[in-house]
Amino acid sequence: MPKLLIIVLAIIVLSVAGSVAVLQQMKIGPFAIEKPLTLEEKAEKIRRFISMKPISVSIFRGGAVATTIELKIQLETVVANEVFINKKLPRLKDAFIRDLHSYFPRLLGKKNELDMPDLARRMFLIGEKTLGKGVLKDLSILSATNRKLR
Repeated sequence: MPKLLIIVLAIIVLSVAGSVAVLQQMKIGPFAIEKPLTLEEKAEKIRRFISMKPISVSIFRGGAVATTIELKIQLETVVANEVFINKKLPRLKDAFIRDLHSYFPRLLGKKNELDMPDLARRMFLIGEKTLGKGVLKDLSILSATNRKLR
């Protein structure tokens, strides 16, 4: 019995060592050699974060301001799109305000809280619609304040 166990253990060790040697000689798996990246590929991998000025949306009920919601948003993009987004920030902010001005009263009519993941996803879709697909990589809401005046 012990001889059989030693033989099986030796076979396992030799097969593992042989497979590692094959991977190393063929330069695949963890032994693969990566090609150096070109400037275009580097620009596509480097992420940039653009912080927007806070967006304030007032919600009216009964002819008066009932609530003011303020959002601080951060956009994530690649280096190649950074200048383009900075030029389009006023248009993007306007698109956010237009949509949120109609969305918040419906949302707060059903619930008293903001649904942050849903809001971030909605704003990301508006950003893609305004700027074009693939320009934004991610959108995050840094803070949201809901100041009730009534």
